[in-house]
Amino acid sequence: MATSEIKEKNLNSESIPVGTPLMRQYMDIKNQYPDCIVLFRMGDFFETFNEDAKITAKILGIVLTKRANGAAAHVPLAGFPHHALDNYLPKLVAAGHRVAICEQVEDPKLAKGIVKREVVEVVTPGTISSDQAISQKSNRYLACLYFHRDETGYAFLDQSTGEFYIGQCTNEQLTEELRKFTPSEVLLGESVNYSLTKWYLELKPFITTVEDWLFNFDQSYRALTEHFRTPTLKGFGCQDLVHGITAGGVIFYHIHNSLNGSLDHVSKIRPIIDDKIMGLDHYTVRNLEVFNSLSTQGTHGTLIDLMDLTVTAGGGRLLRQWLNKPLTDKNRLATRLNSVSAFKKHKSIMINVRDRLKTMADIERIIGKINRGNVSPREIHALGKNLNKIPDFKTDCQRSKENSLTDITGQFRTVEDVAGRIIETINEDTPAQLKNGNVIANGIDEDLDELRELAGGGKQWIKELQDRERKEAGIPSLKVGFNRVFGYYIEITKVHQDKVPPDYIRKQTLVNSERYVTQDLKDQEEKILAAESQIEEIESRLFNDLCRFVLSKANAIQNNAQVFNRLDVITSFGVLAINNNYCRPRFSEKRVIKIVEGRHPVVERLLPATERFIPNNLTIDSNQNQIQLITGPNMAGKSTYLRQIGLIVLMSQIGSFVPAKSATIGIVDKLFTRVGASDNLAGGESTFLVEMIEAANILNNATNKSLILLDEIGRGTATYDGLSLAWSITEYLHEHKEVAARTLFATHYHELTILENTLERLENYYTAVEEFGDKIVFLRKVLKGVADKSYGIHVAKMAGLPESVLNRATEILNVYLSREESENKGNRRTLPPERSKDQLSLFEVREIRLKQALSKIKVEEMTPIEALQKLDALKKEHGL
Repeated sequence: MATSEIKEKNLNSESIPVGTPLMRQYMDIKNQYPDCIVLFRMGDFFETFNEDAKITAKILGIVLTKRANGAAAHVPLAGFPHHALDNYLPKLVAAGHRVAICEQVEDPKLAKGIVKREVVEVVTPGTISSDQAISQKSNRYLACLYFHRDETGYAFLDQSTGEFYIGQCTNEQLTEELRKFTPSEVLLGESVNYSLTKWYLELKPFITTVEDWLFNFDQSYRALTEHFRTPTLKGFGCQDLVHGITAGGVIFYHIHNSLNGSLDHVSKIRPIIDDKIMGLDHYTVRNLEVFNSLSTQGTHGTLIDLMDLTVTAGGGRLLRQWLNKPLTDKNRLATRLNSVSAFKKHKSIMINVRDRLKTMADIERIIGKINRGNVSPREIHALGKNLNKIPDFKTDCQRSKENSLTDITGQFRTVEDVAGRIIETINEDTPAQLKNGNVIANGIDEDLDELRELAGGGKQWIKELQDRERKEAGIPSLKVGFNRVFGYYIEITKVHQDKVPPDYIRKQTLVNSERYVTQDLKDQEEKILAAESQIEEIESRLFNDLCRFVLSKANAIQNNAQVFNRLDVITSFGVLAINNNYCRPRFSEKRVIKIVEGRHPVVERLLPATERFIPNNLTIDSNQNQIQLITGPNMAGKSTYLRQIGLIVLMSQIGSFVPAKSATIGIVDKLFTRVGASDNLAGGESTFLVEMIEAANILNNATNKSLILLDEIGRGTATYDGLSLAWSITEYLHEHKEVAARTLFATHYHELTILENTLERLENYYTAVEEFGDKIVFLRKVLKGVADKSYGIHVAKMAGLPESVLNRATEILNVYLSREESENKGNRRTLPPERSKDQLSLFEVREIRLKQALSKIKVEEMTPIEALQKLDALKKEHGL
């Protein structure tokens, strides 16, 4: 609603004296919810008062009015139309406020005295579920944490979908567990000191404190078993999660008693047990750019942006969950991959399934809306139509004669009674809002049908009256109209005032016309309005009965929604594999990874059409070449190569095909990356400290079944300190069997390459570069061997550094290279020369390089022909 409209409404509001019954009613409610902004329903508007009004006006950018209300005080006011609640509520919650929605709970027409009002819902950052506030393809969680000695029990609830998880972990693991769910709000005991904890400083969720006595296992266990109507929780597989159950019970108590919410749509507990789930820490997710780009913090250029070809909101949410929890169970992976293979093989069936999925509503969130009582008739009707399509999905998958596909659709639960009742009850062309009428189909209720006939006949009577009066009065422009204030009326322009029949009763005078009524019109109006009022009541009752019936079947409906979500993700994997020429990965229990012509899935899609991604191979075996040390210049592709290996492993272990000609993956239990340089200034951590924290995390948690991707170690400190650390870390990974993980280590420390002579399971590799005169071409190939130099000055030239800077850098580099040769001969070090007054010319630089190249040639070992060929190569290389 426009600010001007709100301003006009506020200026015309009726004064509300502080001492009136209405304000006493408001103050009683406000005293019950002192920490909330109270949205107080008054007719067609939500009003706020006093301090709430000042806060609301500022956040929403609406007009704050201050009216003299009797002799008592001036009361600040700010409000907005009730139909705009979904637009304004998210803004208040996003600003960090709890909001209590106070509704009129009786019909004003029937009220004796002041209308009864009650808070029907308290909305917080973790429980808001309006369409404007939540992302379709992301969950929004409320969390509860229970700290018990060295362990933490936790529970996560998405109010919009009814997904409910519980689990527990050590206090050290808590931050990683919270990152996977990124809760918008966290419930804590009032005595918990959280302000300096690692998880809070990093995630900064909205915190709500509750009484400590709520954290009682017996009480929580009883609350959960009563809700799920089961004698125990063993059937959910969470019986032993004592601390998690405690946290889960507190969430239920808080929703019911503090927020006036309902949890009828929460139909099961999903225990968080990390058995057979790949360890994937925050650093790895960030460094591999799974969900967010390191450069822009957006989704462009990320793995999720590439892979999310899902066509439903629920499918998008499931894909995110799979990417957060890759599998290490070969059987579960085989099940997913078999389904992808089957859809890839039966492309026409896959297209049919996806076309059907495109018409699906967000079933999980519709159930959530039914639970909250704010579902629309159209959403209910869409739910019925979607559930009615289950047999079509089954038929499609049965046509394939693939067990993997029939197994998926075999998980659908029978809900024909729900679909049938919805479709039978709700009109095909139902309006968006219940109050608009014509929601319930004919033939459902006899009284409703009779009243509709009466109301319809009354409206026909009105039309016939208009035609008759026009003819009898001789006024062609005579009009019979209706509005909510004056009811039905006969309107006649002032031009025809002399023709007004004597039995017309004047009702309202306008600028250009007069409005009248007749006794017959008044009598008919009463009949029509009475019928319409009864129609509205019956439709509301029947619609609410239908919603309660649907909610009673929530468990089966939510199960079917999950099957739809799974079909969506699996078919999107099939499309991805076909469009991008991906292969099916094979899995091995051996600690190997063999990738033939692997490609970076994101980079290859972002390249211009004129460029082709250069694939690379990888063969790594913990028993033979456990560590691969990769040298080469910047921009040659080391980081891309490391990331593509990590992404191929990650994609394969969520059940996706991968960008390669072939891929054999020895199951990775934990994936670690240390890529690039960044700092955490807000947390007081320098670039080098962040680097060491990531390295420590790897060394302390890796196992011999892990995969480690290191892109530079020790570059954030002094050269010899960094080299020493990189050297020591490499030896540690090689010599300690418990952390002897498959490791790819890209480095600029060429000194480390000599480790190939002392560490039996370390091999040297390099990124190939071709030199042409003073220019270089990156070949993007990773080959066995050692890079001869880093080409840093060449890269600097490509970046556009001034020529004088490049010349000086070349001069210093040459001195260092000469010093290195001297040191190798036992001579003392020399320092870089003083900056000369006249910088070296480009010709002198080339001369120095040529002399260096000539000094390395062993003429005595060459034939005359070889010498001539080498001379010719040197001339071309140095532009002579």
